[in-house]
Parts: sequence; structure tokens; C-alpha cells
Amino acid sequence: MLHGRGSTGAEFAEELFSGRLSKQDGYLASHFPGWRWVFPSCRMLWSTAFQEEMPAWFEAHSLTDITAKQNLQMDGIRESVDYLLQILKVEVERLGGVSINIVLGGISQGAAVGLWTLLCQTRAKSRIGGFVGASCWLPFAVDVERFLGGVCNTKNLESSSISETSDALTFVESMLGATKQSLLENGGSHALPSTPVFLGHGIDDAYVDISLGRQARDVLAKIGIVVQWKEYAGAEEEGHWLKEPEKLEDIAAFLRAIGTHEERVDVVNEKIC
Repeated sequence: MLHGRGSTGAEFAEELFSGRLSKQDGYLASHFPGWRWVFPSCRMLWSTAFQEEMPAWFEAHSLTDITAKQNLQMDGIRESVDYLLQILKVEVERLGGVSINIVLGGISQGAAVGLWTLLCQTRAKSRIGGFVGASCWLPFAVDVERFLGGVCNTKNLESSSISETSDALTFVESMLGATKQSLLENGGSHALPSTPVFLGHGIDDAYVDISLGRQARDVLAKIGIVVQWKEYAGAEEEGHWLKEPEKLEDIAAFLRAIGTHEERVDVVNEKIC
């Protein structure tokens, strides 16, 4: 589970596990005995928007215009995705290679980099169990759609080629080229489009406008991923948090539905090197 900008894995774990589903249903973790919860932390980065160092998975100069100064996002996304893929590799090995028992998730910027990590899954015959995102957006959404949209219905690489280039598209190609090739080679049998995804967003989110969440949903759909989408109102932090109890109950229902099972419960807070 990936925290947002300005937070840490330990903070996010404490806040997530203190939220109640309802008075009768208790806390999220109590519904999944035996699950291992991993909360990585990102590094400190200089924020051009706030003019200070803060924990961030990548530099996001503006959420009003997510295309502003996109070049500042590239190194952070690349490094964070590499780091998170290494964590996923370790956790899959811990489970004896059963990647379907892994669920990736996050909130805000953590969910944004989590979506990128999901899209960088190149294994054609195995997938993670699911993805949960709250109040998130998809960086480089337009370019991701241009590069991967409709690939699962494409018969060959040539027919889905893109003639125009830009720095943003070049970055997307460098990150998702292996994913695209794998999708083209395996078509409808590729594991990525069958990954269950839950996205929830506040209609009154003051920090990440709901239009950005809807854009992420739509881009994933054009890649062939079926998204369970929920909208909420009245959450804390000006709509930029998990609406209690509704959103937590929806997340719990999603996790139960995808039916992942792990052997032991553990909360692990890891720090990016």
C-alpha cells in the first residue's frame, strides 16, 4: 500500500488501519487475518510547487494541469516503479511464485505511481491479484492512451505504431514498450487486462479533481482493463481521503471478491534506498 505525497508508509498504515468500516464491522485489517500488509516509503524530493523537500514518489509540479513540466516527473516515476517492482518480486518469491496473491494499492500520488507499476507488469501468463486506488490520477495519461489504447485488439505491432513523437511519448515508450510488445504477442490471453482494479474518488476532492480519476479509469478501460469505479462525497481532508465507512467497506468487498489469501499477518514499513 503506497502513501501519498508528504506522508510515509508508517503514517499511511496507522491512518488506514484506524479507519472503521462501521461500528459493527470494525477495522479493515481485522477482515483479512493472515494477510501481510507492506507499506513502503518513498524518498525525499525537492518540490518545485512548494519550494521545499518532502516525501514524494515523483515530482508533480501541478495537479491543476498534470501536463505542466512533465519532464520533472520522469526520473521519479522511473526510479519509483523500479523500486516497487523489486518489492513485488520479493513478495512473489515469499509466496512461492504465486503472484495472484499480491494486491497493489495506494492513495493519491502513491496510487498514481502504483498504476504505473501495474502497467509495467510484462508477464503474459501471470498477474497480481488486483489493484486498489484512492483519489488518484494517471501521469502521462494522454500518452499512455495513445501508446497502449486498443493494443489488446491489435493483431500486429505495425498497425498500432505512432508516427508523432514527443518527450512525453518517448518516456512512455521507454517505460511501457515491453508491456506493449507482450500484449501484442499474446493478445486477449495476456494477464494484464484481466487484473481486477478498484478506483474510488471523492466528487469533492479539493486536491486531485475527480476528472483526473475518471480520466485514469477511461484510459485503463481503453487498454482493456475492467475498472470497478466508485464516487463518494464528504470524506475528510476536503474529500481527499477514504470516505468512512462507505469507501472502506467497498474496498473490503473488492478484496474479498478477488479472493487472495496469504499465510500470515504482518505490517512491514520499508524505506526506499
